[in-house]
Amino acid sequence: MTTAPNTDEAWLAELREGSDEAFAQLYRAYFGMIHHLVINNSGSEADAQDIFQDAVVVLYEKARDPEFVLSAALKTYLYSICRNLWLKRLRNRQKKEKVKWIDYEPRMEVDVEPEPDMTERQQSILNTCLEKLGDPCKTLLVEFYYHKTRMEEIARKLNYANAATAKNQKYKCLQRLRKMALIA
Repeated sequence: MTTAPNTDEAWLAELREGSDEAFAQLYRAYFGMIHHLVINNSGSEADAQDIFQDAVVVLYEKARDPEFVLSAALKTYLYSICRNLWLKRLRNRQKKEKVKWIDYEPRMEVDVEPEPDMTERQQSILNTCLEKLGDPCKTLLVEFYYHKTRMEEIARKLNYANAATAKNQKYKCLQRLRKMALIA
């Protein structure tokens, strides 16, 4: 495929099949819009990349669901996912800035504050799966999602070559965690 699919359904079909080219075309077609959203709302280049990557994972998972029906234009749907993810991250940053951590314990216990929409059972499954995931995935995900540590710092802490390598590993770890949670 050399050009972007000509309909939203064609996009979804190619994404559903896991076409690398479809993902690349999706990036070329829509990343600029997401970059603009994040940068103009207190974000960085790395934030924009993270949000877009997380949104594409959500889109991919939705596309693979046989019952999924796209109720808006793909561009609008992807933008909404990114917007919601970015707003959630900004809210979490604001909460974190109000809280001062007195010390940092190198050995982390995964005692995660549940999301408002998570049930106790879902939280328990998440904690169990994180424990089974093991290091370095557990550490990477906890640092990024719960401690909001930047990729550059995670790369240093976990001895990755650079932030891009850490980001790639985060994606793989997140995929493993999601598979484990589905089985649990």
